[in-house]
Amino acid sequence: MNRSTKFEFDHKVFTLENVRFVLSRNDDEPVMRFRLGKNDAEVPISKLCNEFKIDPKSFDGQLLDMAAKGLKYVREIRPGDTIPNELIDGTASWRVDDRHFQIAKGRLTVQLVTWLTGGETVISSPEQLEQVVEDPKTKARVTEAFKVIANKLALSGNPEEEVEKRIDLLAKELAYIEALRERSLKLAVIRRGLEAAHRIYKIERNLREEIVRMQTLSLPPITDMEQRFAQVDAQTGEILAMLKAFEKNVAYIREMRDDLHQCLMPWDELLEEWEAAEPDKTPAFEALLKKTYHFLARKYAQASTWKLAARPAPR
Repeated sequence: MNRSTKFEFDHKVFTLENVRFVLSRNDDEPVMRFRLGKNDAEVPISKLCNEFKIDPKSFDGQLLDMAAKGLKYVREIRPGDTIPNELIDGTASWRVDDRHFQIAKGRLTVQLVTWLTGGETVISSPEQLEQVVEDPKTKARVTEAFKVIANKLALSGNPEEEVEKRIDLLAKELAYIEALRERSLKLAVIRRGLEAAHRIYKIERNLREEIVRMQTLSLPPITDMEQRFAQVDAQTGEILAMLKAFEKNVAYIREMRDDLHQCLMPWDELLEEWEAAEPDKTPAFEALLKKTYHFLARKYAQASTWKLAARPAPR
């Protein structure tokens, strides 16, 4: 592995016990956390160069800047870790399953047929998508669509092969959107859990009021994510425009992918606990409610400006 793609520091401070870069629990500021005696200590990344006399322009200084940026894409970075792909070549540093690619490819296939025939086909379930894609009539129409689109785009070489290649590459990029969509739908587990908690603690006024507050705080960010996915679907729904401005649209999909990933990443640990939880009047469940309240109050108590609200796709 090339040193330029790994967090290989020179300064001795990065050899302290259990050094890792994370977001601060208090304000989400990028910090270096390390073991100091029996406790954890942390120093903001922005102050490390001054504190330990590291030249910001040195290799270590540049790596610190990369670590701060990298925490947008991964939850933790340790010395020796690979720099997230998003900062190197724009690809994702996390994996998707083949089924996510197949769903994305299916949606693009339906778009091709819809564009060619002028019909309106809205298919949401992966099972229905698979049936439509495997239909011989669909395959024939896709082949025809390749020819028509290749002619419209005036591509060089083997135009139909180039169209098919672009469709596959778009499907690979959109597979990440499908994986994120699947993750976002799991947040309903938290909403259902809070509804159950409201019923369980309906006669305990103080706790009931906190649960109502959690329900109120959790709704806007979850609704906003739903709207973001709807926007991605709308902006990537015109297949000819997507293929025409191919490279710009790949960059657009990646930007949306990264923003959605950053929105979902803070929920991951909490979601894991809710998926394993049994809503009941127990100390463990009440501890989870308390943790959820602190998370929502810290992240969403103040109104936020959602930066994806009016971002158009390139044309």
